[in-house]
Amino acid sequence: YNSNETIINLSSAPHLRQHWVYPLGAAIFSQPVVASGLIYWGSFDGYEHGTNMSGQQIWSQKLGGSITQCVPISPMGIVSSAAVVNGVVYVGGSDHQLYALNASNGQVLWHTLLGVPNTNTFLWDSPLVVNNTVYIGTATTGESVGCKLIAGQLFALNASNGSIVHTYNSVPAGCVGGGIWSSPVYDASDGSIYFTAGTQGTCKTDHISIGIVKLNASTLTLVSSWQIPLIQRKTHDADFAGTPTLFNANGQNMVGAVDKNGIFYAFKRASLSNGPVWQTPIATAGACPQCGQGSISSAVWWGGGMLYVAGGKTTINGQACGGSLRALNPTNGSFIWQNCLRGTVMGAVTDTGSRVLAVVDGTALTLVNALTGASLYKNTANKYYGSPSISNGVLYVGSVGSGLYAFGT
Repeated sequence: YNSNETIINLSSAPHLRQHWVYPLGAAIFSQPVVASGLIYWGSFDGYEHGTNMSGQQIWSQKLGGSITQCVPISPMGIVSSAAVVNGVVYVGGSDHQLYALNASNGQVLWHTLLGVPNTNTFLWDSPLVVNNTVYIGTATTGESVGCKLIAGQLFALNASNGSIVHTYNSVPAGCVGGGIWSSPVYDASDGSIYFTAGTQGTCKTDHISIGIVKLNASTLTLVSSWQIPLIQRKTHDADFAGTPTLFNANGQNMVGAVDKNGIFYAFKRASLSNGPVWQTPIATAGACPQCGQGSISSAVWWGGGMLYVAGGKTTINGQACGGSLRALNPTNGSFIWQNCLRGTVMGAVTDTGSRVLAVVDGTALTLVNALTGASLYKNTANKYYGSPSISNGVLYVGSVGSGLYAFGT
């Protein structure tokens, strides 16, 4: 959510045009990040890039390369989106190492291996940097036949040198599962960290692996958690894979997240273990988000009374939709408006301060009016992928295999 963005607005959005493309033959799923005059983005060939505002590459740095074993899409490299803080780019590599790079030239400042070496471990999520601490989780690379599950973990690292300060294990010792695919979220109101976990293990003592978790940010000790009931997860591979979204409903601090079972769950932050205050189905349940089943799309909240969610196949007013973008009432989860899309939304929903929403649905780039859901712009000229970013009147979005695109007014 970019509250400062007003150039791409309800009047200008319908007239976007392509400014430039940086050509690349690899998929780009990470969300481009704009900071200090450069655009930072990762690609499936295993490189992190620093590109200037004209689309010229200033630097690129290989962070593990492409991997082909036990991955849902092959080859696969950097999925993690960067966090850029005080001239340092923090990003997860394809080799389950967290990297810190010099933001101006891409030089590796430090790198830290997370999890056990030579295991089926991957950094699907993006780092969060708070108070000189970097938070990031690990998960299983893939779950196909022959791929061994790992035990998910959340790490807190010293942002200056990469040393591991604290570790939280999603499942008990000796168990597997509880992979953290989504990025952690910091709640400044009480100094806590939220994350969601997926991948059901086999241990009967595991009470978190398909759930949402609240930790003390300073110590990574458990504050509270909630796991999806068996009846809602036994037949649909109901992994949590959307980043938690903090929002407010009638003065009540809330947190919500979507699941692959197609349900968006909303909780009171102060009583997470009591279960959801409300839950709203937004997509048909299923194990394959890239096939249009369930949802892994992170929601966005702008503080004006609407929570925006997206996902896979659904039905709206009797019409079959390949995906959807919806505005929910934060108090009860009811639909304020609904937009039927041609394809599933896998990346995060992007919002601007001028009430424009942007998503990639299927391979199309779509912008809508955040107040009404009315379509403003759609571009199907290239196979777009992941999550768009909007900054200073320019929208940046990656593609499946033709490069990074910039659109403006």
